[in-house]
Amino acid sequence: MIKRTRVQEWSKGVLLMGRFEWFGTGCWLLHHNGVGAILELPPYSPDHQESPATKAYNVCKKRKIDVKYILCTHTHIDHFNAKTAREMQGAFPQAEVHLQRGFEGIAGMLNKVYFFDHDSKLDIGGEPLYLIHAPKHSWTDTHVIFKGTAITGDWELNTLRSAHDDKPRYAVPKEAKLAAIDKMSRFEHDYKYHIHKVFSVHANDRRENVDFTALMHDTKIDKAWF
Repeated sequence: MIKRTRVQEWSKGVLLMGRFEWFGTGCWLLHHNGVGAILELPPYSPDHQESPATKAYNVCKKRKIDVKYILCTHTHIDHFNAKTAREMQGAFPQAEVHLQRGFEGIAGMLNKVYFFDHDSKLDIGGEPLYLIHAPKHSWTDTHVIFKGTAITGDWELNTLRSAHDDKPRYAVPKEAKLAAIDKMSRFEHDYKYHIHKVFSVHANDRRENVDFTALMHDTKIDKAWF
């Protein structure tokens, strides 16, 4: 039996369309004025779970949303899957794919791909959407900021530590992590923008009414995160 995922509105214009295998990675729809962006391209098990692309297509068709962008927070295998990416482009052939430059080696099979190095500002129906490169959990970490909400990928919050610190192949050095946290702590000032909600892309951390700058300062402290 194919499991159908339930759509949840986490915030106005921010919909969680489902969590997909292997690690329950969320696939999100960000939308405003009938225009949208799909966030995350996770793997799935076709024997018992509908594909993220099918889910996204049906959700957008029902809500009459024109998908303008396809996005992903980082290159880890539970977030970017080549099969899902191709299916998502098949469902939304008009959509542009915007990814941090570090995706270049694994996203070459896609069409309409735009790579950014540091930051990118997009527009969804007149509402700004920011993609901010800030490596901490991985080298390609991208914070997605939309309608006062920061979707922080797999960032470990309230600590400098990260899950891959003991894995040389994946670990981000302390100096780079500190620079990324400092960059995010300046975001509200630099962009004259107020962030009041923080969601993890896995949908396992949901914070409302946050002081984002203070949260970033606390994240610089080296303390146990588990």
